[in-house]
Amino acid sequence: MFDRLAITTRRMTRGFLFLPAALSCFGIVLAVLALLVDSLGWLDGILPPAGIFEIDRDGAESVLGTISGAMMTVLSLVYSLTLVVFTLAAGNIAPRLLETFTDNRVNQVTVGLLGATFLYSLLALHGITNVEAPRVTVVAGMMLATVSFFWVVYFVHDTAQRIMVDNEIGRVQRSLRSSIDRLLADEPTEADGDRQAIPDREGRSLPAVKTGYVTAVDAGRLMDVACRCDGFIQMLARPGRFLIEGEPLAILYDIPEDRDADLHAAVMVSDARAPEGDIQFSIHLNVEIALKALSPGVNDAYTAISAIDHLSGSLARILQRGAPSALTRDKDDTPRVWHEIIPLDEIVGTALHPLRRASAPNLLVMMKFIEAIQRMALVSDHAHTAILRVHLRLIAADMKREVENRDDRNAIAALLWSARRTALGKSNSIG
Repeated sequence: MFDRLAITTRRMTRGFLFLPAALSCFGIVLAVLALLVDSLGWLDGILPPAGIFEIDRDGAESVLGTISGAMMTVLSLVYSLTLVVFTLAAGNIAPRLLETFTDNRVNQVTVGLLGATFLYSLLALHGITNVEAPRVTVVAGMMLATVSFFWVVYFVHDTAQRIMVDNEIGRVQRSLRSSIDRLLADEPTEADGDRQAIPDREGRSLPAVKTGYVTAVDAGRLMDVACRCDGFIQMLARPGRFLIEGEPLAILYDIPEDRDADLHAAVMVSDARAPEGDIQFSIHLNVEIALKALSPGVNDAYTAISAIDHLSGSLARILQRGAPSALTRDKDDTPRVWHEIIPLDEIVGTALHPLRRASAPNLLVMMKFIEAIQRMALVSDHAHTAILRVHLRLIAADMKREVENRDDRNAIAALLWSARRTALGKSNSIG
């Protein structure tokens, strides 16, 4: 289930437009208020008559002019540094990491705060011509400049941390695990007989009216339509899937054609994938980082190992709990909607298959890959260890073709035997 307004608001606040613009407007408002306070003398009885708060008009113009010029220079440097970081991240880590870099609040606040300080100083510099003692205006400008300075220091620190690939891998996977925990906490586990609820008769196909990626599906609206029409909806589209206009979006049972518009409105389609509502987006991002590291041009085995380790932790969350039920029932326990959110075997396969193929020539990465699967098998539910045993069998077949050295073959065989025994032992001991 998704809230269209919440997702739209979330997308509006991403990037370097909304939050920087809002903070810059705050600087304009603050300048007007500070000039108003000085011109009306509201704080004359509170501020001391002399000392650091005492300043004439010429001194105020000098201070505010210095601040406005410095802020524009620093703002240019911040934008330049941000673009350099984007270039490094796209070239050395993964191009789709730019999605998370532009969503970084530290970058957005830095640009907005520097813009607010600049606009404040510029407007205050213009407005103090009618103020004899602009003490509040100058003090507020100095405070903004001080906050901006320390925030720029923090921005440099955060940028240095974000460009470290291990930190970025961990951050992406922490976000993924949080999304998985929220999803699995709200949804019941899939039962063995759920698929039998899908009608075995022929239904009506609902064609897609847009081309693009499915980024969210409003399960609540689907449920409402199915209940009102006393029908059943089998969704074929799920978050992350690419749709072509005219492609079947869903199979409808006893749903009239006049409700097609409501069903189309329940599916949000965009030009690009987004992390909101799409669990596979972050999984594919980590796989992309590992594949980039294993490419001949980069050949960074330890980055690939870090990506595999963190990804195994995220997949283990799903294997421990199992996929959420795709079947939704109404208050009378009547099946109404079938909508798969996380197909377990597909999600594990789309992560492990490309990693297995790319890791095959690199024994160091392959050995760590097998150990990661063994750790996953150790904590997985017994009903899902069969998925991991399939991947272990595929690794064994690949290693027979790739590895010629006898000692290396024996080392790989020992790891595979240990991992398979863990998967079988887990299944036998719990089952």
